[in-house]
Formats: sequence, C-alpha cells, structure tokens
Amino acid sequence: MTADPKTIIPEREGWRALLANPYLTGSIKFILPLAIIPAIFAALYLTEPYQQFLIISGLIVAYFVPPAGKESIIPIAILMGYPWWLITLTLFLLDVAVSLFVVWNFDLALKIPLVGRVLESGMTMGRNYTETLPWLRRFSTIGLILFIFFPLQGTGAMNGAILGRLLGLEKFRVFGCVCIGSLASCLVIALGADVLLDVYRQNPTLGIGLLVAIVVVILAGVVGWRLHKRRLRGRTPR
Repeated sequence: MTADPKTIIPEREGWRALLANPYLTGSIKFILPLAIIPAIFAALYLTEPYQQFLIISGLIVAYFVPPAGKESIIPIAILMGYPWWLITLTLFLLDVAVSLFVVWNFDLALKIPLVGRVLESGMTMGRNYTETLPWLRRFSTIGLILFIFFPLQGTGAMNGAILGRLLGLEKFRVFGCVCIGSLASCLVIALGADVLLDVYRQNPTLGIGLLVAIVVVILAGVVGWRLHKRRLRGRTPR
C-alpha cells in the first residue's frame, strides 16, 4: 500500500513555507547559538564533580575576558587535572556558538547596546588587520583560518567571524573557517601542554627547559609581530 502523493506534497510545501517564515528562522538563528552555551554548562554539571564543575565554569567565564585566551586557559585547565580532550571540546563548542551568533545575527547584534559595542570594536580591529595584512584579502579563506589559528591578541572566533564578514565571505564559509581554525588551535595547544606536562613529570629539568624555550619563542614572535605592524603603519599614508 503506497501513500497518496497528494497528501505528501502539501506536507512538504507546508514545511518549506514554515522554514521560509522569517520570524521563525530569525528566532532559531538567534536562540540556537545562545542555547549552546548553557547546554555546555549543563553537560559539564552532569559529568563533572561539583567542585571540578565550578572550577571549569570559572575558566569558561575567564575565556571571554581579555586578555585570556586558548593559550592560557587550556594549559591552566590541564595543569588542574582536566583531560586535554575535555577542555579542547569545551572551548571549541564555545567558539562554535560565538561564531554562529555573529554570522547569523551580525546586523541585529549591532543594535544591542553592549553586544553592539563589542562587535564595533571587533570591526575596528578587523579593519586594522586587513590594512596591515593585505594578503588576508588575497588569500581570504586560508588567511581567515590562520587568523583564528594563531592565538594573538584580538584574534579568535568572534573577531574571526567579523573579519570574515568584512572580507565578504559567505556565511557558511566564515563559519567553516572559524571551526577549522579554532579546532586546530585548541588541539595544538592542548596536546602540546599535555606532552609538556608529561615530560616535566618524567624529567623536571627538561620540562622547565622546554617551557622556557617555548616562552622565549612566543615572546620573540609577539615582539617581532608588533614591530612589523608598526613598520606597516609607518608606511601607510595618512
């Protein structure tokens, strides 16, 4: 016995009409990214001991407060005994929520007083990056992934999504770039911190030596990056 095609077609048209409703889709795009964050807290509450839940919740809150970022939150969490995969997954999902919200609700979010100011500062920072790094426009997709991957001040999921909008990329491409850059960055930092901790436990001297070398390389990179930006700003005509 086959279903009557006349009854199937109206159902499909009904779903399409429902999804074409701008009020419904707009509400979903606004609520869904925001719902991911409390879902993360709920999952951690159900799976972690209460004291551990409070600590990791504090780290999550700190993640949204500059100048904290993956480069500081992930190693701290691993030193506190959290598995590398847990903190990686947690921060990645947070970046997914933030990027989805910006990509889907950018114009609307600009009208929200506090959020709008944050997005405007991100737009200013994004314009500064495109001026000092013109190759971002030529290699927009790869450049955006690298922008999110390297944990420098001002990079990250939110500013990466804003930069993608400024570069004129499609919404799903921006979201894909943020996901790839965020996941790669979280994995590199988490696995690196986990390996470094294991080395320190086996050989404290070697572990401290590696840590000092990494810090020196990072500081040298930051100083070189700032000097490079100053040179480019000096060359830019006013």
